[in-house]
Amino acid sequence: MPDRAARPATPRWIEILTRAAVADVEGSRDLKQDRSRRRQQDLLVAATRIFARDGIAKAKMADVAAEAGIPVSSIYDYYPSKEDLAYAIPIQRLTAFYAEFLAEAPSRPTMRDRLHLFLSMATDYARRNPDWARLLYLEIWPSVLIEEARVRRTIDDFGRIVVEMIREGSRLGEWDARLDPHRSATILMGSVTHMIITWLLYGRPDDLAQAAGPMVDHLLMLLDVGEPPEASSGRLRATEPGDVVT
Repeated sequence: MPDRAARPATPRWIEILTRAAVADVEGSRDLKQDRSRRRQQDLLVAATRIFARDGIAKAKMADVAAEAGIPVSSIYDYYPSKEDLAYAIPIQRLTAFYAEFLAEAPSRPTMRDRLHLFLSMATDYARRNPDWARLLYLEIWPSVLIEEARVRRTIDDFGRIVVEMIREGSRLGEWDARLDPHRSATILMGSVTHMIITWLLYGRPDDLAQAAGPMVDHLLMLLDVGEPPEASSGRLRATEPGDVVT
């Protein structure tokens, strides 16, 4: 009988990713009827459009209801407040993004390839979902006021995954073991986020997906450089996008 203790431990980044990829499913209401599920999805799609257009603070639930084609009172069957509705959107979409990456990651042979894929997919996911990206990157993600635990955890998982992927790459010898994963994650995520925000605000670069590849290539070269041991004493606290929490 195989010795279970001899089995290699699951890498931390996979543990976090696996949990994050089902966060929306675990936290969703028990909607037993297909009609209720469809109506909830229609509501989230409509809310994403309205919140992206008007902003969360100025958006009116009546406009969301009209966009979804349901009575205003029906919204509250699913979400008790406008904030709850707004926060459900990043949870749902980020969960879907994590699931997409989880399905693709095993096909990449190295941690560098997987980290490249993660950052590139994050950029392309924003391109494919511009209303959601505007809501997340321009309103919800930068906010210091988010206290809802599931929203904060779902957003922070992005940073946790990057940090743990960098640690795993160091452990496997793919880049300098002295590399500070928090500092490196701050640079990588900050650069990708800035590109997405620039695209959202100004439409440049027009082809976000095409521009992201070379930028991620350049960023990952930083992992090869490493840093002197004393640099870790000045560790930067990652604040964009979201705090990197270990």
